[in-house]
Amino acid sequence: MRERFVVLGVAPVRREWFTKVSRLAHEAALPVEFIKCISTNEVISRLESSRPFSAALIDGSANGIDRDLFDLAASVGCSPIIIDHGLVERDWAELGAKAVLPERFEGADLLAVLEEHAQPVGGSTEAPATVDSGESFDTRRGRVVAVTGSGGMGASTVAMALAQGLAERSDPRPLVLADMALRSSQALLHDTRDVIPGLTEFVDTHRLGVPNAAEAAASVHSFPERGYDLLLGLRHERDWGSIPARALAASWNTLINRYQTTVCDITGDFDGVEETGSTDIEDRNRLARTAARNSDLVLTVSKGGAWGMRHLIASIVALEEIGVEPSRIVPVINFAPRSPRTRAEITKAVIQLLDGRSKEPHAVAPPTFIPFRKNLDAAVGSGAPMPSAIHSPVTSSVEIFLERLRANDSTPERPIQQFEEPVAIAPGSLGTWSEIDD
Repeated sequence: MRERFVVLGVAPVRREWFTKVSRLAHEAALPVEFIKCISTNEVISRLESSRPFSAALIDGSANGIDRDLFDLAASVGCSPIIIDHGLVERDWAELGAKAVLPERFEGADLLAVLEEHAQPVGGSTEAPATVDSGESFDTRRGRVVAVTGSGGMGASTVAMALAQGLAERSDPRPLVLADMALRSSQALLHDTRDVIPGLTEFVDTHRLGVPNAAEAAASVHSFPERGYDLLLGLRHERDWGSIPARALAASWNTLINRYQTTVCDITGDFDGVEETGSTDIEDRNRLARTAARNSDLVLTVSKGGAWGMRHLIASIVALEEIGVEPSRIVPVINFAPRSPRTRAEITKAVIQLLDGRSKEPHAVAPPTFIPFRKNLDAAVGSGAPMPSAIHSPVTSSVEIFLERLRANDSTPERPIQQFEEPVAIAPGSLGTWSEIDD
């Protein structure tokens, strides 16, 4: 088969370059098979098919351009190439474009770009380029602590207390409390009244670039009386579908580079494709999985008693299953009894229950206890700082474990891994084929 480039193209109607490429391909002036698309959605549909494509020519003013479109194209060996009109200043290379052509280009210019960045289809036996799905992003600068737990255990209140405690003990360095839970509650706990802007808007600013300091600051709410900024969460649980993977990864990098400390309030559900076989469930839990896997510490909050112990152990095991090291997990017992004997029994029960279920049961930190406090809801609702009896225990524990990890970790600047490596399927592992006579 004759070697040629199979190229997708998308542009608003009556673009001069679009007509020119179509004519050059039709007249065989270029070794190109040009497939015209009417929208980026059609481009996505074609990329998700089994047919190989060399490149995608994308008009810079087309609707639906974002990081995930470029990532999808690159992941199937299709090089995204932007036709830039110069109307909007945008770092296309940072978004994932392989090359940029001006609006008025010649056939020789296009051919040179294709030969440099794209793989011909047909005559070549070389496999198309692939992208490592475990791509590394910027290395961490600020420290990150995630707080999780089953509903009703007080995880959001603990996250709020921890943010205040760390802000009080640190130098005048910026700290942010990021609500990344599916059922967000920090807007209610802080009585913000206005729920816009929030996480959706913050991630949206990263779809087509990286916001500057002023733009990033415009997406958060400041609480100087508590010493931290607040990034509000999703307005509805169903809004998880509006958080694309690549834009979330860029947003995460902005948070950890802009703030010295980030405290994340996340939902205690971490199932993904490997656990359930469902990509939808993994996408739904993307916020929690991203925060948990890339945090220095993960606090899992529960209560004492049989019901609380059950959820605590299940949460620790779930965190280990997605790759969180046991040494980075800190159990927190909320509404804890004051009796030292009872607390010792809870600690012993946690170790015994983890034995046989955890990879390293003794590597998990001993529980941190937060005592019961009357009228705490009233104090939180008034906007006053939280009592030191609530935030001091968890803040002290977090500082101790962070310092211990910093001393023991030979590579503290771990690269952020947002995307997971594809899992190879062994032949025959999904069942066997048999012939059935009529």
